[in-house]
Amino acid sequence: MIKKQSLKRMGIVILGSIIMGLGIHLTIIGQLGSDPLTMLWIGLSDKLSISIGQANILVSSVMLLIVFFIDRKELFIGSLLNPIVIALTTDLLANVPFQPESLPFRVGLFLIGLALMAFGIAVYSLASFGRGAYEALVFALSAILNVSIRLVRTSFDCLFMILGFLLGASLSFAPLLAILLMGVMIQFFIQQLIRPMSKYLGDEL
Repeated sequence: MIKKQSLKRMGIVILGSIIMGLGIHLTIIGQLGSDPLTMLWIGLSDKLSISIGQANILVSSVMLLIVFFIDRKELFIGSLLNPIVIALTTDLLANVPFQPESLPFRVGLFLIGLALMAFGIAVYSLASFGRGAYEALVFALSAILNVSIRLVRTSFDCLFMILGFLLGASLSFAPLLAILLMGVMIQFFIQQLIRPMSKYLGDEL
């Protein structure tokens, strides 16, 4: 029974991570900028001549290493699966030849991508199989520094956006929109999904 539930949770982590990867890809091909963390991946990808997926693995590895030493209870199997699946998804989709030119279409792709990212994060989070690298770092530092999660998250978002821009990623309204909307959308999707997900996993609300 425990093994079956673990497999269910692992499947949810993989599904949510694939959806996140698809959303990230759509924000990237929209060429309007992306969420702050993806901006950092794009900047590192350009400077180090590696794929965006590889940049994701690099950044996630550093984050997970920090969390391992300061608050390892935040980590579990999903913490490792999440960046790997996202990296594989984004790098696979990067090989699909598609370059939108119309500005309204690109804006639409960005917004759809942002919504998919939020949906994927909600799905992944409800698996309760270990926090993602970024989330784990935010929660760990929030507890250690005794400051709000929102303050830590916003501070990192601003830092990643600046670093990404300095490394060569394009800057526009998109990252700022992502900072404003992502939290709201993630919370909305969690509220919609928590009951069916709990029923599927056999958890009590």
